[in-house]
Amino acid sequence: MVSCVTPLCTRYVKHAQLIKNCYPTKEGEKGPRSSELSYLTFYASSRPAKLTKVGNYLEKKVERDIAKGRKQNNQVSLDIVKALIQSCHRDLNLFSKWVVKILNKILDTRDIELVDLACETFVIFCNYHDGSTLGIDPSLTNDFESLLRKFADFCNYTNADADLTLKMQYIGHRAMQAAVTSNAFHGPNFKSQLDIVLPALLKSLITSGTANRRLEKDKGSIDIRQSIISRGENVENTAIEALASQTTGILFSKSNGAAVRMALVLVFRFAETTDQWWPPDRIVSIMELVLDSVQAQYRYLLISEVLQQLESSNPTDPSYLNGKHASLVSVLDTVLNAVNTPLLGVSVLEVLNSLFTLLIKTIPVTTTLRETLPGGPNQQVIYEYAIHQGIVHCFGGLASQQYYQNQLNDMTNYLVAKLRASTTLDRVDGLPIGTYRHVVLVCLDQIVQAQKPQTPASQKSISSSRRQSSDMPLDDKISAGSWTPAIALLTDKDPETRTGFAQSLVQCLEVTSPLHEEPTLCYRPTHLLVNHTDIVFVNTISHAIVEWVQRSDFDAGDAHALYIILCALTRRFGVDGTVKTVPLIFKLQDIVQQGVVKGVTRQYALASVTVAWFTMIGRYYHVDNLTELTEHIEQERERSNQWYEVSAAPDHRQFVEHSHPTPINVFLDRHVIVELLSKPLRDESDTHGLELESKLYAEWGSEAFLSHEQSIRIRASTDFNEHKPRLANPWSSPEPAKRESLEKKDSIKVETLKEALGNHYIPKVLL
Repeated sequence: MVSCVTPLCTRYVKHAQLIKNCYPTKEGEKGPRSSELSYLTFYASSRPAKLTKVGNYLEKKVERDIAKGRKQNNQVSLDIVKALIQSCHRDLNLFSKWVVKILNKILDTRDIELVDLACETFVIFCNYHDGSTLGIDPSLTNDFESLLRKFADFCNYTNADADLTLKMQYIGHRAMQAAVTSNAFHGPNFKSQLDIVLPALLKSLITSGTANRRLEKDKGSIDIRQSIISRGENVENTAIEALASQTTGILFSKSNGAAVRMALVLVFRFAETTDQWWPPDRIVSIMELVLDSVQAQYRYLLISEVLQQLESSNPTDPSYLNGKHASLVSVLDTVLNAVNTPLLGVSVLEVLNSLFTLLIKTIPVTTTLRETLPGGPNQQVIYEYAIHQGIVHCFGGLASQQYYQNQLNDMTNYLVAKLRASTTLDRVDGLPIGTYRHVVLVCLDQIVQAQKPQTPASQKSISSSRRQSSDMPLDDKISAGSWTPAIALLTDKDPETRTGFAQSLVQCLEVTSPLHEEPTLCYRPTHLLVNHTDIVFVNTISHAIVEWVQRSDFDAGDAHALYIILCALTRRFGVDGTVKTVPLIFKLQDIVQQGVVKGVTRQYALASVTVAWFTMIGRYYHVDNLTELTEHIEQERERSNQWYEVSAAPDHRQFVEHSHPTPINVFLDRHVIVELLSKPLRDESDTHGLELESKLYAEWGSEAFLSHEQSIRIRASTDFNEHKPRLANPWSSPEPAKRESLEKKDSIKVETLKEALGNHYIPKVLL
């Protein structure tokens, strides 16, 4: 038996000698002696009970070597620890306590080579450590958390020596990634570890560059198992940010719902305590990284947590419009408009309601919706603009991704109801009714624009880009019938409300039109006015138009709005929309001829609408004779100063009065118009065009007109139950072979049932 001559070895026998034999004895020898190290690992793996004593001995030896400045011995000790971890990883819990103590002591030396080697040992340790003893052994838990804090402090280490600073930060981030990838990270003390690791990562991500610089992505993966310091390579500043970004992504990708919530709270708290909210680019970039990393089923948590942060303060307080909330809105905007990142599980209408309520509550502070960014260094106005436009842009982001059938109609119905078309109140939610409705229409425009294949750059927010809308089926586009409850706004007393609603409605009709191109010369009519809700919409808007043009305050803006609505009806509903509009057009001409509309200039404008619409129809259906006729009438009226341009938006709402007005003397001839339209709009089944002519000749509002309304074919509503997913039932039908045989079997009709029974039934008494 080997005798021990030092006080350190008085209580150890074989394992102590085996450990001592691993240290080099010759000058210039580096690293542990391989043969002795192999014997030690074999001994420890075959006698796991000895691991506790081995760890205890190594910890004491490291402590003595540090005190005496034996750097080479400490390097060998770390190599021995690594070898023991790898060979005895199944019994790691027996000596994990001593490994953590050794690493803590090595880090306190602040020797860059020893610290780097300790980090490499920690990486291997985390690879095998399952954390099952954390929370059970208080001493181990405290030592492990202390070790994490030391590595976390290295992540943001500063020193006059720039090279040393980068090396220490590199070591710290390698250790953070090792901790995050370890199974022990999601152990009993997860929250304590998260409180240590995540702030260190966030500080590196936010403060590593200027606040208004986005994170650089797609830098590739960095392998933490091999240190570039030990290879003698220089550490680049970009490697620190890349490691921090990579580790943050791993942290969120391995987290469940509860862990994601805790981590997001820490992110917001860190931004609050360090005042890193504005400019928003860095915090937005971090949240983009989180969104890309988190598991798909937990992405919706980003929406709920950001909304909770926004709703935790009073939006009606003037101090609410600050950098923090502007940054949070930018984050929300980015998440909702992220490309190819559906938010599974998100409650669309709840988010929609939260966004609208938040927007409405912030507007009384500014008295108006900030739609443009004024010049000048007014930071408060920038905050207001960022909040308002960010929230508005969120509506489009929410609508651009399809989460369920009929989603767009539900969103449109919600906002259309908010228009409060039938209210008599002058103020709603602290806003004048005109301002309130304008805000709703702006939000509706965002939902409509979400259906476009691409969004112009001018409509993007300051912090994110709109995702391309998905290719939605026609049945999932916004139905014209969704706008029916608000059509009464065309007759509202506020001119801006009338034209604003008209423009939003026209935009929706244009975007949802299935006919994206004008008909060709060989065009065959396609019937698009087949849904009951669309028919009700067209009838309702026709009656509203007749009432609208008779208002005493009908102005130039109204005339242009009327023209674009009539044109949009044709482009949205095709031939059916045209046929339904022709009686309305001649009704408007009759109103002018009978003098129902007062004011010569208003008569000029309304009569010009009727002619300009038929000009559009002639060009749309390639009816050249009709176009020549209407252009001739336009020229005649221009020579008589009786023409008013309605196809372009006017510079001023008020009509420009003529000095010597004359009554209109050139009108559209209905017989000529019907004859010109009869052939291009005729169905194949309507050989002589009699059915079409009866519709075109029908007087608006007459019994004949109403009977034609009732004769329009109505398609049954889509049965959405057919599109719902179902569980397969293997017993619901016979096997394929049996099913084929059953299909071939002759069926018995009711008429031959008695005969069939007579042939196959034999009474028992005859047997």
